[in-house]
Amino acid sequence: MQSKLSKFRPGILFSFLFLFVFYSCKKDNEEVIPDLTQEQKWTSEVFSAMQAIYLWDEALPATLDATKYSTAEKGLEYLSGLKINSETGQPIDHYSFLDKIGNLSGEITQGTASGDYGFMVTAGYNSLQQVSFFVTYVYKNSPAGVAGVARSYEIVSINGSTAVHPEVDSQGYLVATSAGYTNLVNALFNSATAAFGFKRPAGTTLSTSLSVGSYSINSVLCDSVYTVGTKKVGYMVFNQFLGASSQTELTNTIDKFQAGGVQHLIVDLRYNGGGSVETCEKLSSMLAPVSANGKAMYTYKMNKALTQYYFTQKENLITNFTKTNTFEPTQLYFIVSGSTASASELLINNLRPYYPGNLFIIGQDTYGKPCGFWSTPIGYTEKQTTTKEGYDLYAVSFETVNANNEGGYYAGMIPGTAKYPGVKAYDSYNLAWGNVNDLCLAQAIQRISTGAFKASAPSRVKSVNVTPVSTIDRRFKGMIDFRKHLK
Repeated sequence: MQSKLSKFRPGILFSFLFLFVFYSCKKDNEEVIPDLTQEQKWTSEVFSAMQAIYLWDEALPATLDATKYSTAEKGLEYLSGLKINSETGQPIDHYSFLDKIGNLSGEITQGTASGDYGFMVTAGYNSLQQVSFFVTYVYKNSPAGVAGVARSYEIVSINGSTAVHPEVDSQGYLVATSAGYTNLVNALFNSATAAFGFKRPAGTTLSTSLSVGSYSINSVLCDSVYTVGTKKVGYMVFNQFLGASSQTELTNTIDKFQAGGVQHLIVDLRYNGGGSVETCEKLSSMLAPVSANGKAMYTYKMNKALTQYYFTQKENLITNFTKTNTFEPTQLYFIVSGSTASASELLINNLRPYYPGNLFIIGQDTYGKPCGFWSTPIGYTEKQTTTKEGYDLYAVSFETVNANNEGGYYAGMIPGTAKYPGVKAYDSYNLAWGNVNDLCLAQAIQRISTGAFKASAPSRVKSVNVTPVSTIDRRFKGMIDFRKHLK
């Protein structure tokens, strides 16, 4: 039986009754301080909201002097740094953030993007041992996709300049002040138009001028069926947990695999930073064995006040599998990296109890985010008809554990360990999706064919570290439950 929590959340934004009870009443009783700036008023709202919904509410102060913070972001930065991870001695919450009103929710629920070219890059060494930027993925309907840009293409010029090779320091990190780095960042993130020169793996080139645009996002970037001996193997690159559009793509892809007799499934999540919890639930149910139907998928863990609230409302914090298909692979392989986060990790964790000895992860350690949030309006109300000002607050509000009470992977899921069987492998960003020479994909095929992974070997393509000051991939990493609660 599906949890009551899900039953009562059919809408788009996840706004809670307890927020109305605790948060709105609190605001009604608060003394208005007229000399606060608008940002400081929003800071006070952020604090009030977090007192109600924050997973680590015990770390928050009893009061907050909003005048100490010039912006709401600075106030949130202070509050989210208070809960310390006992294992690392560092703040555990590097996830909570403020967003422009409707920006993230629009992209995830509607499956659309705007204001970019539609491709992402990573840094690595090319065949001449120069540090270069390579295209990691492209959305087919984006300006870059329409222009023919594809994964594995190397950037060889930007706006006519060949200064595209960033410097690397002694620790292997990109130097953010080097010309090759700033040229890329300015063109990719800070410009409305730019001219790019790309080199394909075969050596031919593509020159194109791109303008940022709006486009629909395809979350399944590649799907293929391979024959390995007598076994049928499905391979799917799933890049983002969007709303209804992702659910349709996933349904069509899984149906294709089932029709093709796929027995072993490889799900490539190496760049999937998460997204919609609802879509994660749908995919979890599609991939679960038939015997899991109606059984526990995951359980929400919240702060004491919220847990007590749900208890008094007789709400169930357990979400169960709801399987609507009969697809049941014998083995699951997940390709992961440091960009694999949140809803992607939730998918893996949900399925672990139901594939004992037959679920493997391949690649590099995942991001490590077993927690999520919902959208809380700051400075406006959802039903407001006048111009809205303020933010959407995404403060960590829940953690999840699977049917075996496993979770807490703040250090990431580490391939090739007792907890996460599999093998370490590097990202072959210089190869197209589905190329069987891709080191991660090859490891999965190797085990399907022989029953064992190859011993980990150095990458044939040397990579570099991303600068700790300014990351290249600025995509959202998280899981959000957009569904309404009781009204």
